[in-house]
Amino acid sequence: MSESAIRTEIYNTMNGIANIGKVYDYERWSTDWGTFINLFKGASGKILGWEIGRKGHVKDEEQGTLRVHTYSIKGYMGLKDADASEKAFNSLIESISAAFRGNQTLNGSAAGHDYIEVETLDTRTFGSVLCHFTELSLTVYENIA
Repeated sequence: MSESAIRTEIYNTMNGIANIGKVYDYERWSTDWGTFINLFKGASGKILGWEIGRKGHVKDEEQGTLRVHTYSIKGYMGLKDADASEKAFNSLIESISAAFRGNQTLNGSAAGHDYIEVETLDTRTFGSVLCHFTELSLTVYENIA
């Protein structure tokens, strides 16, 4: 087991969800909001995407047999009130939660995890684009002994 294997399985789990949009296995950045938002646009021009990053919280537990990693999964979806896009975004969050509930060891790359936590659920403006935004948290346990 390793951090990179865990991150890969988080990415694979996310990519296996229907209609998830673009998924990146690292946090994307740009000093230009237009460039940043284009990273999450699909072929239809709709904004829908996710990025996986590791938070600074990494520690060893239980006499050095487990290593704890906390990941941040940030999601963006273009807001369209006429389409009730908030419901679709929340449905995706529920699909993500279900996918991780059904994969406790992340295909054998981890000893286990604490399931998805919704840290932030909000609307944000990126440049001139209003989007649904969420930050999910996933704490994962790696066997190191």
